[in-house]
Amino acid sequence: MAGRNCADIVFCIDTSGSMQPCRDAIISNLEKLLEGLKSDGQSYWDVRFDFLAFHNSIQSDGCAVHHFNSIKTSGVPLVNSIYHNPEPGKFFSQDVRAFKEALGKEPLEGEEMQLLALDIALDFPWRASSDCHRVVVLLTDEPIETGICVEDQICKLDDIISKIMKKRVKLFIIAPESPALYKLSMVDRCEYSDISESDDGLRTVDFSKMLQTIGRSVSVSQSYEGGTTTPMPTYDQLEWVGVSDVTWTND
Repeated sequence: MAGRNCADIVFCIDTSGSMQPCRDAIISNLEKLLEGLKSDGQSYWDVRFDFLAFHNSIQSDGCAVHHFNSIKTSGVPLVNSIYHNPEPGKFFSQDVRAFKEALGKEPLEGEEMQLLALDIALDFPWRASSDCHRVVVLLTDEPIETGICVEDQICKLDDIISKIMKKRVKLFIIAPESPALYKLSMVDRCEYSDISESDDGLRTVDFSKMLQTIGRSVSVSQSYEGGTTTPMPTYDQLEWVGVSDVTWTND
């Protein structure tokens, strides 16, 4: 099934220590997104789901430790499967139950580097943009400006914006007010729901309504023509393995 009844959806989820309310709410309400998609009168949508769960920490020697997991892959193999040895079969699933089970096992700890995680999520092995809606839902309870490695992330914000447009991705942001995220929200088709509180795990968000609204928004949007699928890492992901100031761990 192609065209407007096809969607690849990646939840880019901050899994720092405060985010349990958000994680649990997504697990409980994921079907609402499917209901929203079908609100356009179409009885069937070809939908694949994945997530990029992320948390980070800074060691005493200043090295950044990154933890990235998806539904099927984690750590170094995840990055290798995107950039070094592309393996599309290690990403995405149509099994909603498997998605929920995998997300429910994610540890909640560490700090946030949201733009780095978003960059990797954008490079997931999407289906062609001419045949399929590409959707990323970024969820965090921390403004970019109060996270870690702030300048290292924000200095490449324009590159992230360019990538979103080139990849033809529809971005939804659910996060506290943040100047950097506001700038991201200026991208065509991006939708930004800013919440009033930070560090509360998006506890005040009505995810039943929010996910249904996202589904409806995708269902009425138009698929793009063309669009590149070539990974273009913004933060030098190709150089991470073996670089002395970045350490990878497998969760």
